[in-house]
Amino acid sequence: MMKNKILLPLALLSILFVGCDQESPLSKDLYPQSVYIVGAADKIVDRDLNIADAPYDTVSISVAVSGSRPSANDVTVTVGEMDTAITIYNTKNLSGTATQYRKIASSVYTYPSKSVTIKAGQVYNTFPIYIKPASFQCDSMYMIALRLTSTTAYSLVKTDTVALVKLNMVNKYSGLYYMNGVIRNTTNSKDTVIYNMARNLQATDDGKTVRMYHFANEFTQGDINDYRPTNCFKITVNSDNTLTLKTWDKFAIITGGGTYYPDLKLYSIWYTFTDDKGVVRKTVGYLYKATKTTAEQKVITDWIEDHPLAK
Repeated sequence: MMKNKILLPLALLSILFVGCDQESPLSKDLYPQSVYIVGAADKIVDRDLNIADAPYDTVSISVAVSGSRPSANDVTVTVGEMDTAITIYNTKNLSGTATQYRKIASSVYTYPSKSVTIKAGQVYNTFPIYIKPASFQCDSMYMIALRLTSTTAYSLVKTDTVALVKLNMVNKYSGLYYMNGVIRNTTNSKDTVIYNMARNLQATDDGKTVRMYHFANEFTQGDINDYRPTNCFKITVNSDNTLTLKTWDKFAIITGGGTYYPDLKLYSIWYTFTDDKGVVRKTVGYLYKATKTTAEQKVITDWIEDHPLAK
């Protein structure tokens, strides 16, 4: 009996030592670590380029180390370009008649450094690009093709090695809006059309100007009708929040104006124009930015109800 009592603690002790010898799954890499560009697997990395009045804007990509644990040491990665990737993308994904993506001119962008360092204990860092957007055209499509060329630790990922950074022009007044208004014949009040449509206000020219389509489908690649020449105009928000309206191309706008309400992100807008039949019409309405919550939408709806449209 005494012998059994001695053997039992010894057995428990041996089990304890065996347990201590088993390595924690978090103490080693469960799969090989590699370095990659975040989003490269999707090919296109969308970045907004703010064309505000500042001389340049900064966009960035993220470079990361995959693995089950953060890196124990600093990892420095060199980033380069691969312009041919843009041509390959155009060939594979766009028709020959469509607007093609193009690399931005080398004179309008720069890198503060050609490399990025992921510090020990971290899993990623950002690689910035400084871009001067003043020369950009809102109907052109721009890309920068980036790839990783070397790393001081681990290996570069073998697949999805190139990220096509697509640049979308924006400013503080651009984005998805909703028009709540009417279009009236100036000589026949019975000839009135309700104007409730989603409108994408496209940043153009500078940090305070957007382009808008008047009561027409917005152009996308492959459309039969292109209403940009005949149905587009520009809205500029002045320093006192009044509006200046000008034609984009051939849209026969006569005069117009209004007010921008920054707290609501809402345009109170009006303009007269001559339609394709020679009839002079007047548009009056509110353009409000798409809201994210029901509460935000209620604020807009209540404000519009408290401010009936002018005749």
